Amino acid sequence: WKVGNFFYTKHWKFCTVTDITFHGGVNDIGGNKFLVESKDTKIFMDFGMSFTQEGQFFSQFLGPRTSNSLNDMFELGILPKIKGLYRRDYAKHMDFDGTEDTEIDAVLLTHAHVDHCAYIPYLRPDIPIYCSEESKLIMQNFDETGSDQYLTLKERFQIHEGKKGAMMRSSGDRVKIPRRIELFESNKKFSIDSIDVEPLPVDHSIPGVHAFILHTADGSIGNTADLRLHGRRKDDTEKFVQRCAESDLDVLLCEGTRVDAPPSITEYDVETKITNIVNDTKNLAICGYPVRDLDRLLSFYIAAKNTNRDLVIDMKQAYLLKLFHDSTNLRGKYPAPTDDNIKIYIQRGKWGLIDKDIGKFTEKIFLEDYGTWQKEFLDYSNRVDYRDIAKNQNQYIFYCSDFRLQDLIDIKPAEGSSYVRSLTEPFNDEMIIKEKQIKNWFVHFGVINREDNWHQVHVSGHGDGEQIKHVVENTNSKKLIPIHTVEDSYHKKWHSNVHSVNQHDRISL
Repeated sequence: WKVGNFFYTKHWKFCTVTDITFHGGVNDIGGNKFLVESKDTKIFMDFGMSFTQEGQFFSQFLGPRTSNSLNDMFELGILPKIKGLYRRDYAKHMDFDGTEDTEIDAVLLTHAHVDHCAYIPYLRPDIPIYCSEESKLIMQNFDETGSDQYLTLKERFQIHEGKKGAMMRSSGDRVKIPRRIELFESNKKFSIDSIDVEPLPVDHSIPGVHAFILHTADGSIGNTADLRLHGRRKDDTEKFVQRCAESDLDVLLCEGTRVDAPPSITEYDVETKITNIVNDTKNLAICGYPVRDLDRLLSFYIAAKNTNRDLVIDMKQAYLLKLFHDSTNLRGKYPAPTDDNIKIYIQRGKWGLIDKDIGKFTEKIFLEDYGTWQKEFLDYSNRVDYRDIAKNQNQYIFYCSDFRLQDLIDIKPAEGSSYVRSLTEPFNDEMIIKEKQIKNWFVHFGVINREDNWHQVHVSGHGDGEQIKHVVENTNSKKLIPIHTVEDSYHKKWHSNVHSVNQHDRISL
């Protein structure tokens, strides 16, 4: 039977036109969730978190309840209320069915930044996630160095009968379910039922980012993902723009995070500026940058080599470099964790036994101080701890995360040390307060004065106004929809057919 534009049978729903529903990522920076429906195929492009929406209701100590998370997120409009989309253990426990078949054929992931992927752990494991190998390894890094569930789901609310007949909560291997991860190759077309997909690499601040062109029965859809033209892979972005022009796009979903920003310096300029600052630093050069931005790590690594220093990274970064180095396809793109100019910082563990008497505590107890993924690095010849850094401060560029500032207490930076902050500047009240707190640490240790700021050397992962204008004008799409932005007036200046949408709006080709 027919209802509107849809034909229903007992088991299947066939769409007579190709639709895109915007469940996130519009009038907002991030939170991308675009549902494409064509014939009998339904694909989400990204399934990410909106910092804006989450920030309206949740904070560090106030989040969705474990026992009712789906309903909490539905009530606040953070997740779309779609049956068959979410993991069965959650859906059943929260009275959102959970027994039904899914109509979602796949999730196409542009990249592994949380505003594009953070809600994947809510999804059913039998819905395949199509992504690049780089994105898969970054999600693996999230899972294995933390408690995320991107690649392996751990069911909740499961029980089993114990040895004595009592009912017990199930955990561990009993509840592990691997997700279905499908890796695609750059520039190599593949099909998901009736939709043909072209994954095209673009330049961004994390490895493995891909824009998409979807070819459907009713026309072609482009999605820029997050892109720029001032990084190490700007040629990839140019090739994507060219391919869009060749594809006669019916609609382009075009990002505009920094559409009103002036021209940017390049990643190579960042590398040069860091080198100059470190050359002028008498003692310890301290740095902060996004932990999984391997292009920025590479900039500090090159600066370290140029100044005859070693780059000291934390174990999470070392583990990510190890995953990339262990990949046949990706080995050599970034330094190996055993590289001559890399040192791996062994932080204090749970008991802080790194400088204690192992004769008293035993090697076994010492190893219990660290997680499974960390233990390997304890045997690396290029490992260092706070004592090595403190004694030889002029030999290192020391990576210090905003979440590990306590390490400065052990290292005690000497007079003549410096700090290079290579992260985005604060753009809301919470970030401003956090930055003031971080500054207190460096003032306390005399690295900077209260009246001075640290060295801010950063470029965004998003294109500036001139770059987005170049993308808009040269992709030659018939229609353009601004995404990942709160500003659409610039797109409208550069394109004659801009269609602005709101959350949950649906448009047809």
